[in-house]
Amino acid sequence: NKYIQENTNSAEEGELLAAKMVGRWRSGAPLVLSADKDDKELGEDMNKNNHFSFKGDEDGKKCPFSSHIRRMNPRDSKSFVLEDERLHRIIRRSVTFGDIVPPEVTKDDGKERGQYFMGISADAMGTLEFLQKQWANDGNSQNLGTEKDPMIGVQDKEGLFTMPADPLVKRYRGLQTFNLVKGGEYCFIPSISALKWISEL
Repeated sequence: NKYIQENTNSAEEGELLAAKMVGRWRSGAPLVLSADKDDKELGEDMNKNNHFSFKGDEDGKKCPFSSHIRRMNPRDSKSFVLEDERLHRIIRRSVTFGDIVPPEVTKDDGKERGQYFMGISADAMGTLEFLQKQWANDGNSQNLGTEKDPMIGVQDKEGLFTMPADPLVKRYRGLQTFNLVKGGEYCFIPSISALKWISEL
């Protein structure tokens, strides 16, 4: 990614910044379980790599507060009541399309690529719309000020991303919106009991 390359001094530093923005390494390993380096074995374990909390990372030095996974699923972060966090859960099933861009490529080659995002929930306005409007694009609900989700947020001119670190906090500026939404639709999926009822009509 162009922004990563322009704001880091090495491939290793770039990988770290990218991981901090997402909250996971490229393999899928979460930062709270592997803070210093990627762990491919952990990333491939679909049970372990989703079975974690943010306890023990109250200062956000492992996984920044503004990282994508921490914003979209705060889990047990102290700024949230657990029941509030659970109200906004969705099941995600997405499919990517197009060629993968090699890490060293920073210019747009004009090829179509992206992701068909699919989210399933019992309440579209209380989950999908809420997540996009509040948790992705409004930092106030998580004491992040004007910061937006670095991956799916619609960035303003400042484009901030804060990375807690020792001895000083690192603050990156000038983030651009990474994802462009081309369109979408809401579909109703009947429950199993509803399908059974329909079949008996």
